Amino acid sequence: MVETTSRPRDDTARPARWLAGPALPLVPAALTLAVSLVGIGTPSLWLDEAATISMTTRSYGDMLAVFPHLDLVHALYYMIMKPWVAAFGTSELSLRMPSALAMAAAGAGVAVIGRRCLGTSAGLLAGLAWAANPQTSRWAQEARSYALTAAVAVLATYLLIRAVDRAERHPWRWFAGYVPAVAALGFLHLDGALLVAAHAVTLLLTRPKAGTWVRWLVSTAAATAPLAVLALAAQDQKRQVKWLPRPSWDVAWTQVQFLTGTTALVAPVVILALIGIVAAVMKRSREPGEAASRGAPSLPAVALPWAVLPTVLLLAASVHEPIFYYRYTTFCLPAVALLAGAGLAGIFDATPRPAVRTALTAVAVVALVGPSVHDQMHIRRQDSRPENMHKAADVIRAHARPGDAVVYLAGAVRWSAATYPDVFGRLRDVGMEVDPVTDANLKGRDVPPRDLPPRLAGADRVWVMNHRSLNPHGPVIERRELAVQAAGPWRQAGVWTYRGGWLALFERTGPYRSSR
Repeated sequence: MVETTSRPRDDTARPARWLAGPALPLVPAALTLAVSLVGIGTPSLWLDEAATISMTTRSYGDMLAVFPHLDLVHALYYMIMKPWVAAFGTSELSLRMPSALAMAAAGAGVAVIGRRCLGTSAGLLAGLAWAANPQTSRWAQEARSYALTAAVAVLATYLLIRAVDRAERHPWRWFAGYVPAVAALGFLHLDGALLVAAHAVTLLLTRPKAGTWVRWLVSTAAATAPLAVLALAAQDQKRQVKWLPRPSWDVAWTQVQFLTGTTALVAPVVILALIGIVAAVMKRSREPGEAASRGAPSLPAVALPWAVLPTVLLLAASVHEPIFYYRYTTFCLPAVALLAGAGLAGIFDATPRPAVRTALTAVAVVALVGPSVHDQMHIRRQDSRPENMHKAADVIRAHARPGDAVVYLAGAVRWSAATYPDVFGRLRDVGMEVDPVTDANLKGRDVPPRDLPPRLAGADRVWVMNHRSLNPHGPVIERRELAVQAAGPWRQAGVWTYRGGWLALFERTGPYRSSR
């Protein structure tokens, strides 16, 4: 008789097998979407999102008239958003939903990449780290292209991982998908093209065969050729980013905080990333495992260049001419989540005792989630954006009357008023000479200050609106304010301040008398 010894039941085996299949990406995707949707309609729309509204509510012909001299680098995003806006409108929820969906898709992709490069626990925990990061929520609740760049960067990286896998008998199929993914990333935001530099380092660390290098080089050339044309065409539009800061220690520190999520997360995320790198290297050297035997790159080889290299290259290039801003590297955030997930998985796998393993992982999760609660709450406040245009719109809703005029003290103020067109559209814009659509821009064209008083002659009430970007003592602004007063006499019926600007209401107290 042969004596057999029964193995103790592994309570983690069943969920592990369940998560090893198609269900794994659904967990972080669902959690990311759920977190992103909490309070998504509360924060005010602001200037950048006003550009999205202004552009996507035009015809394609009017939109195309803008790109030769403005916002060419955002053309693909506007074209994607136009049918969405036509179908669902311009409310906060409607505008931001594509970004939330993109972040959810990125969460699913992060989990898949983590599982393929390191294992199921690393994939799942990386996806959960992605869902919990404040920056994930911040850009999921923004009607701009940044969330889409994160999702497309994850897709491009996954396609590269599959293409370089030595077990793949038809790698060209994956490279065929890699080409449009990289091109789409660059068209959504030109800085996203720097992902190919990170992928080059990944290949150097992975040391694939010569044929893989050839396929990658051909694919990269095909993907970046149209991006080079876009970059050349956009050279004349650099004035749009003349406000960008030059590299400094403050800029570098801001970037570190951005990539890790927030100031309080810098230490926990960096520690987890270091643990993850060490754990991944040790695991791969000790047990080649399924990922290594397939030829998939190691997780550090994928995530570390992706997290670091685009920032380094942009900062280096900005020494000559500033082109860097932290949100331009949103496509690098998934890499940090992968490193954090590897660290959590390293802690989880550090001991075979289930109770100790669970306790250690719980402590690490609390250290990752706890410091982000304050930022998660702040992101969802109405005044969390640079301008609280929602409050300004509430003032107009409550106090405006039919026939009221409005004077925007500069074109940027008219641009910001596009955040809530149904509200600000009730007012007669007496200071506008040419509207933004006809002028093929976002600001329109203002009448000279001297022409304002006659336009206000028949107005019994006029709103005057300012914006944070304007110099209150600038000569043009002062002349426009004086022109409004010259159209009086008025009495000031109210002044309302809000984050990013102010509104004043004047009511006529006597007939206008021209001084000409």
